[in-house]
Amino acid sequence: MKKSAAGTLHDRRRERNAILIMILVSIPILFIYLAFFRNAFLDSATGELTLGNFRFLTGEIRLSQYTVPPMGPAFRNSVVFTVVVTLCEVIISCMAGYALARLDFRGKKVITFSLLALRLFPGMLLLIGVLYVLMTLKLVNSLQGVILAAIALRLPGSTFIIRNFFSAVPADIENSALVDGCNRLTAFFQVVIHMVKPGIASISLFSFMSAWSNYLLFNTLIFNSKTPVLATYIRVLSRNDQMIADYGVFAAMALIYMLPVLIFFFISQKQLMQGNIGGGKGI
Repeated sequence: MKKSAAGTLHDRRRERNAILIMILVSIPILFIYLAFFRNAFLDSATGELTLGNFRFLTGEIRLSQYTVPPMGPAFRNSVVFTVVVTLCEVIISCMAGYALARLDFRGKKVITFSLLALRLFPGMLLLIGVLYVLMTLKLVNSLQGVILAAIALRLPGSTFIIRNFFSAVPADIENSALVDGCNRLTAFFQVVIHMVKPGIASISLFSFMSAWSNYLLFNTLIFNSKTPVLATYIRVLSRNDQMIADYGVFAAMALIYMLPVLIFFFISQKQLMQGNIGGGKGI
């Protein structure tokens, strides 16, 4: 009994030490975020609270010798790009992952190994090849071309991840649905898909974050300002020959930039926190 009490005391001491270390490590990060919010809502000249740093939401702003247009068209194109890429990636990867986990066909092992290899291959090295493909298809400098490239680069990783979730679903659950009169398609949509909600939430969140914050792909495949997105919009703000930046405007734009990701995370966090796969007939 004394040994158990001593062990409990030791565990509590280790827990307090771990919490203390996490607090000490988090202080610099917290300081960065506080400075970020402070710059977004403070006038850099007077130091007073203001919403003037958000003036890019309603009209043009003048930064040094550059005139920056309103943020509306760039924000709209970014939303369209992110939604299309996320939906296509989730739908295609779920169907492909289910096929690789449940169906037997020739070349299955080769495709699975190829997905793993493509996931490990750095996508940055493929940009030159992607650029030539889009030039052949005459899709350079267009939102459609960037959408196709983003989906193609993200699909192998998402398919490989969701395949593991489908493989973890007991086959007896699906077989019982087939015995009850479902075909494979209805069993997939009515039973199996509900068992892999944590996996769907994971690939949805990663796809959304990757598409929304994709800076390199836009600045590589879009050369003009006819198709504005937030990535190229930020590039306009940082293009200053005098190397003078308005950090208040940058912080305000970063705050707007991060809001959709936070909203999407809060919506999907319930599924993300489900670490186990459970359920059965009647789900």
